[in-house]
Amino acid sequence: MTEASRWEPAAVCAEDISLTYRPNSGVFNVSFEIKNDICVLAGNNGAGKTTLLELLQGLRTPDSGTVQILGKNPITHRGEVTKYVGSALQGVTPYPTAKPRELLQYLASLYPRSHPPDLLMDQFSIPDARSIKTMSGGEIQRLKCAMALIGLPRIVFLDEPTAGLDPGGREELYRVLRQQADEGIVMVVSTHLTEDIDSLSNRALVLKEGRLIADIRIQDLDKSESMLFKARPNLPIEQLLQALPHGITLKAIQPERYEVSASQPIDASIISIVAAWCAQHDTALEEISIGRSSLSSEVLQLLITDAPHSPKLGGLR
Repeated sequence: MTEASRWEPAAVCAEDISLTYRPNSGVFNVSFEIKNDICVLAGNNGAGKTTLLELLQGLRTPDSGTVQILGKNPITHRGEVTKYVGSALQGVTPYPTAKPRELLQYLASLYPRSHPPDLLMDQFSIPDARSIKTMSGGEIQRLKCAMALIGLPRIVFLDEPTAGLDPGGREELYRVLRQQADEGIVMVVSTHLTEDIDSLSNRALVLKEGRLIADIRIQDLDKSESMLFKARPNLPIEQLLQALPHGITLKAIQPERYEVSASQPIDASIISIVAAWCAQHDTALEEISIGRSSLSSEVLQLLITDAPHSPKLGGLR
């Protein structure tokens, strides 16, 4: 970080913002900062991701708390802030009878500087020979991303940008968005897909029932290897732990799901011990998966855990 950038305002700053629709519905006391790169806003459907994105852009007014975009309030300084922000929200469909190239050319004319429309058409593989109303859902998603980027924004908000895309389309979109981020654009991308979390970003803000429950950065993850498995609920895991080698930990993450973690590789001998122990206790060992901690695995564990948990918040950075 240079001395000049140390004093630059964060791209996005939320401080204790809340918006309540009805009891237990809305966004509650959310705080974070984003300064660079791509940050994924992760959560299940209904977690409040879209509401939070709209609050950050000044499209909704919070009941309490403050939002700043590059040090400016996006509501009171809307004219200034919108020069630097691109957006693609759910529920917003481009003008249906326009052709995509025509629409991008028109949007480009509204900005003092812009990407060449042909460049974005090519990068996002957007067809040009038909009107928008005849395009597939995936093609419209790619067009919306191009629309968000046309005005050379410094910050882009993308709400579920991979919705409707097939696996190949998602991979291509990841590549283009990463390229844009490498060129200095800050992105806030909401998703509930684990592929998006691992492919787009090294940081995830996890939203659950309107509350920010974790701010996870990949460099802070435990480097241990883990094995997830399914068995009957309420196993006496203390007994299983005694059968395993020293240095291994074991915990239940759901009534029927368990996690074995170790600093050493989890090999066939460890799997055999767990399988034999389960067989002795009248349960089958099912749905085994082995790997190192990933951003998506940490997010998924938080979202599927029913018990209350303390937020793993990284603070305002």
